[in-house]
Amino acid sequence: MRGARFFLSLQILPGGMTPEGPAPKGKLVGFKPLQERYCYYSLDDGSVLGVKPVMVKVFRMLGPDGRQANGPDGAPAYFYQTQNVTQILTRDEYKIMSNRELQE
Repeated sequence: MRGARFFLSLQILPGGMTPEGPAPKGKLVGFKPLQERYCYYSLDDGSVLGVKPVMVKVFRMLGPDGRQANGPDGAPAYFYQTQNVTQILTRDEYKIMSNRELQE
């Protein structure tokens, strides 16, 4: 059985650059969300912060020769861009929405 897929998350800046230098070369890959869930955090001020990453783009990495690249274990290598989506709820809103009790 092959290992897990190799993913690399980078901040791609205008001009195809990352903070570390040129962006890796890759081919844009289509995708569809299978599951996107929020993680919720109880804040000291009584609010509840919800955060979820949302995929923006996925690229199949290419090697210097233009062929599809693989990770160290031989599995296909990808890099991707995400954007965080956040929401702020009151404790009561969170309880109503989730039907869960908050642990104090």
